Amino acid sequence: MDRDIGFEMILKAARRLPKPIRKVLSWIWKRRNSKIVIGKSLVRHLAEYFGLSYEETVCMLKLGARLNADLWKILNPGTKEEVEKFYMLSPYCIFDLAYWHMKIAQRRFRQEIVKLCKGDILDYGAGIGDLCIKLYRKGLNVDHADVSGRTFEFAKWLFKKKGYNIKMIDLAREKLSKDYDTIICLDVIEHVPNTKVLLQELSDHLKNNGNLIITGLKYQDISENHPMHFKIEFDAEIFLNSLGLFKCAEKKEWLWAKKLSAGV
Repeated sequence: MDRDIGFEMILKAARRLPKPIRKVLSWIWKRRNSKIVIGKSLVRHLAEYFGLSYEETVCMLKLGARLNADLWKILNPGTKEEVEKFYMLSPYCIFDLAYWHMKIAQRRFRQEIVKLCKGDILDYGAGIGDLCIKLYRKGLNVDHADVSGRTFEFAKWLFKKKGYNIKMIDLAREKLSKDYDTIICLDVIEHVPNTKVLLQELSDHLKNNGNLIITGLKYQDISENHPMHFKIEFDAEIFLNSLGLFKCAEKKEWLWAKKLSAGV
C-alpha cells in the first residue's frame, strides 16, 4: 500500500478518536505534506540551463522565494504592466516555483489534477511548465500560457529539450484565441491586481460543461515572504457564480464547472 494512502486511511479512522489524538495526527499530516522531495531530473535541467552545479542549483531552489521577494520590494511594482515586467525580469521565479512544486502536498495535488483534466486543456500562468509536461505525457492536448520572460523562456527550452510539442501563448503579447474543456489556474490570481478581469477571461474561454481548476479564490496571506501577493477584495466565488461557474464538490473547492445554472 502507498504510504500516503495508508496515512490518509489512518486519518479517516482517527475521526472516532479523542480530539487531542486527532490534533496530533493532523499535525503529523501537515508536517509530512510540507516536506520537500527534491526532483533530481528538474534540478539537472535547471543546472544545465543556468550553468550551475547540482549543489549550486539546490541552494538556489532553497533561496529562490527570498530572493524573489527581495527583488519585488526593490522594484515595488503596482500597475498591471509593472507586475508583468517583474515576472518577465526575475530569474528567481523559476527556482521559487520549482521548489514549491517539490512539496509533497503539491506533488499529490498535481497528480489529482492530471486525473481530472479532459479534452483541450489550458494551463494559465503555467510557469516553468512542469504540469504541462505531466499532462502531455498522459497524451492530453495542453497549451501553456504565461507572460514572456525568464520563466517563459525556461519552459520553452525545457519543452524543446524533451521534444514535446506544447503550444505556448505569450499573455503579454497575445490574446487567447480558442475555448477549452479544462482551464487550470494554480497559484495565479493572487499575483494579479485585476482579479475580476482575469476571472472573466477564464470564463469566456471555458466551454459549457467545461471545468475550471483554480486556487487562491479566498487569498488574504500578504507576508514578508510573499509581498507580491494581492488581497482579493470581493467574493470571488459569488463572482464566478455570476459568470455561470459552480463548485463541483465541497471537498474540492478548487474544482468548478461552467453550466447554464447551478442545477444543470
